[in-house]
Formats: sequence, C-alpha cells, structure tokens
Amino acid sequence: MGWLHRLRLRRAAKRYARHLGPHLSRAYGLSEFYTPGQIRAAIAKTGLNAKFIVLGYASFSPEDGFAALASGAPIYIPYQDARDLVQRFRPANLFSASANAKASNFVHYGAGHDSSPD
Repeated sequence: MGWLHRLRLRRAAKRYARHLGPHLSRAYGLSEFYTPGQIRAAIAKTGLNAKFIVLGYASFSPEDGFAALASGAPIYIPYQDARDLVQRFRPANLFSASANAKASNFVHYGAGHDSSPD
C-alpha cells in the first residue's frame, strides 16, 4: 500500500468517524449495529466517499456478517483494522460521566451548602 493510498484511507476514516455515526444515530436511533442498507443510505446522504464503505461496515456491522459485506466493497480492509482506524478519529464523547452530576464521584456544593465541617 503506497503512501498516497494510506493518506486517502486515513482522511476517509476521519470523515467516516465524524459524520457517519452521528448521522446513523439521528436517522435510525442509537444502536451498536445498523443494517447494510442504513449504512449505504447514510453514506450517500452525508456525501462520504463510497469507495471506503468497508469502514462503515466494520464500524457499524457485526463481525460475523462483515466478510460478506466487504467482499463487494471496492477496497478490502480486515475487520479489526478498519474498526481501529475509524475509532482513532472518533470525537471525544461530550457527555461523559464526569459531566453528569449524578454519575460523578465529585461532591457538588450548590446554593445553600457550604464546605465547612459540622
């Protein structure tokens, strides 16, 4: 694989990571996996390069069905390699446990509370 192909693959992985997952969850609801038709429709709707559809299949399809899907894709990347590549470029989750007061281990002192011991 040449350096130009690797560059294009990384650029595609970055776009897939930032656009495909959010579009799928908005359009079809939050799920770990989506159907091949949903993935293809989301790629077309978001304007992602369909040549790299294998990245979408690896990211949002179970491993046992990946081989059949990837056999018809323009390029082939092993399942775990494609998942790892997309995962590297996923944006940080803005809604982490530390941002949720109920899930946080930190004590919050709001109005009417002071930090002085009794």
